[in-house]
Amino acid sequence: MRDFSGIVDLPALFMVLSTIFVIALANGFSRRGSVVMAHGLLMEVALLFLLVSLIPLFEDSLNFMALPYMASFALVTFALAGFATMILEVFLPLTEALPSPAKPKRLFRIAAIAATLAGVGYLAIGNSTLSAYAQPNAMVFTVAMLALVGMGAWLSARDAVIATLANQLPNIAILGLVIAISAAVLDVYELPALLPLLGFGLTVAFLTTLLRVVLQLGGWASVGLDGLRFVVTSLLVTSSVVLVLVAQSLV
Repeated sequence: MRDFSGIVDLPALFMVLSTIFVIALANGFSRRGSVVMAHGLLMEVALLFLLVSLIPLFEDSLNFMALPYMASFALVTFALAGFATMILEVFLPLTEALPSPAKPKRLFRIAAIAATLAGVGYLAIGNSTLSAYAQPNAMVFTVAMLALVGMGAWLSARDAVIATLANQLPNIAILGLVIAISAAVLDVYELPALLPLLGFGLTVAFLTTLLRVVLQLGGWASVGLDGLRFVVTSLLVTSSVVLVLVAQSLV
């Protein structure tokens, strides 16, 4: 058991440290800017890693044999991200008088976004194919919701369209997960029909979370997701996994 936990800990630790480096890169290695962004972004990136790990499981019910490893990996990643956030709050509190950072050059922001997309893409390819993370139905739903929100924001406050979109992305993720779970409950006795429905919800959550992380790294959106929506999203993701396990026990 100790050897197994060691296998899980090292990749999770590397991913959290890589996230901290990317955050520092996005802020031009400014101390204050990096601390402020890390406070709000670390746990959100941990959620993104969780979704990257879970989505391939919903391609085939046999893939759920890897669930114990995935669950352990996700929990360790969340624990390390939470620990890093706690350390930052203790040793570098936001109330501390840190020097005001200069606005980072756009090159740093672009490099951070490129590193994030490359890292997520590498993890995705390691788990499945990229097409698994871009289900057509989920893509259409996400784009349609973004267009609807963007149009409303453009009509009401043209100067805050991107900020409004970024703020509504978690709500789109929650809506997609709720729709998927609601439809999947009706097919709980038919596992082959259940998996694509729940995979739709997870893919919507993945796309919106990835887009929100990119917007924050690029400096186009305020950093940090409120605790309520973070908890609701996490509970819905967990419910999707539990629903498959219940369906497997009924088959």
